[in-house]
Amino acid sequence: WPIMLAAVIFAIWLLSRSLTNPVSRANWDAKFLRWPVMGNLIGKVEMARFSRSLGTLLQNGVPLLAGLAILKDTLGNAVFRDAVDVVSRDLKEGRGMAKPMMEANVFPKLAVQMIGVGEETGKLDEMLVQVADVYDREVAAALKRALALIEPVMIVGLAFLIGGIIMSLLVAMFDLMDIPL
Repeated sequence: WPIMLAAVIFAIWLLSRSLTNPVSRANWDAKFLRWPVMGNLIGKVEMARFSRSLGTLLQNGVPLLAGLAILKDTLGNAVFRDAVDVVSRDLKEGRGMAKPMMEANVFPKLAVQMIGVGEETGKLDEMLVQVADVYDREVAAALKRALALIEPVMIVGLAFLIGGIIMSLLVAMFDLMDIPL
């Protein structure tokens, strides 16, 4: 037990240390985004955060380039931060916002298409808020489905745990009474 506990503590320390290194953090974030279910959820959460923050900044009169610079610090995923850097650089060159976002291959296609429509109509701030609303609803629905799937697994797990406790008590009682099983 002490060796296993020390190994677990060492693994946690090693993981936390590697997450503080920017290069290692970027690698971990890229791996997290490739996970089948969680990666999709992380991407939707980051997209909702991106859209809500940028839309709010634009609605309050912050210029788009300054808003992207501010926004970069609010994102939790290094892959998204790097993509925002690329989008910001391309925006300075006059390429627009939707094309670099599509080429980054990080942002969901629906969100990029909605942002492109907002860019063309001149109502980017309103469209960003709508994108955030859409992805907030998708995240809530995905979490609700995940919790609905976890509930039966927890019930079965608790049944096995309680059954194991009862069996260990019965075995101990039979051993005390010297009754063969």
